[in-house]
Amino acid sequence: MTEVTKEFIQKNEDEKIIEIEIERLRSFKNHPFQVKDDNEMHLLKESIEKYGILTPLIVRPVPDGVYEIIAGHRRRHAAELLEYRKVPVIIRVMNEDGKRHSCYVKRFIYCLLQMVQ
Repeated sequence: MTEVTKEFIQKNEDEKIIEIEIERLRSFKNHPFQVKDDNEMHLLKESIEKYGILTPLIVRPVPDGVYEIIAGHRRRHAAELLEYRKVPVIIRVMNEDGKRHSCYVKRFIYCLLQMVQ
């Protein structure tokens, strides 16, 4: 676990970051955004290779012991390319509406950050 991740844990004591095997993670049905192997993915992969995954994925539990990814599809893909076995996640229990809302908010923030850069 990186120092940034440890600091995040201390600031958000009510949420726990754990590591989960990548094969237990699933994209949710009809995920509205595509993960692409483009230049941004290459840069993310290089960053993760150098620093690790600094921001945990957000997942929700679903039946059969697997988790749906709410936020972090690109990080999961980069980790797979780097042959990671586990990734850091925050588990949140949420319904379908909460899942979609969180996904769209995350994407909106991501797009805003891309415009600033």
